[in-house]
Amino acid sequence: MAGSPLAAVLFASSPALAGETRLAAYLPRVEAQPAATAECSDPRTDLFKAAEAAGVPINHEQTVTATAEGITFAGTSIAGFEQVPATRFPEGVDVGFIYLDAPETGIPTGFYRLNAHANREDVRLGTYPGTVGLISGDGKEVARVPATMDTFSMEVPEALPFPRTLMDARIAVQNPRDTLDRIIIIVIQCPNGTTIVIILH
Repeated sequence: MAGSPLAAVLFASSPALAGETRLAAYLPRVEAQPAATAECSDPRTDLFKAAEAAGVPINHEQTVTATAEGITFAGTSIAGFEQVPATRFPEGVDVGFIYLDAPETGIPTGFYRLNAHANREDVRLGTYPGTVGLISGDGKEVARVPATMDTFSMEVPEALPFPRTLMDARIAVQNPRDTLDRIIIIVIQCPNGTTIVIILH
């Protein structure tokens, strides 16, 4: 399976991510609106239950979890995103479903759909900017964060290179020699032709 060059660069970098100027443009703090708090005892199981209750179709096989002191993340990709071309990003496309408990991001603890968007004039082969909205169970957008899209095909390949959209996540430290400034990197790699990189800070 061929990986996205952008995702490969991010996940091959050192854990500290110190001096990573290529990430600087994607690290502004988000402006979040209050949302209902949810507690998650078993992130994977609770993610499945929350998705079922919300009627969100997910790829159970691709669930990822990441934890650190004061941070819990669980997520998976949306089933069916595999058949959505990059040309649909201007309309907004659901690409993932996550549980997030990371107070330092300013985003309230809870379950969220990830809805990816890119301006029509930006969508092209290669790398281009986009955003991802975190949508709560009541349909409200609680936060919108920068994202980077990397598209190798504008149309869904007739034969998908792999069957399901993959999600990966990593908790890292920015500028470890200064202060403990942590980020959560989420990579969604879809056989439809696009990889999405989201950084929560």
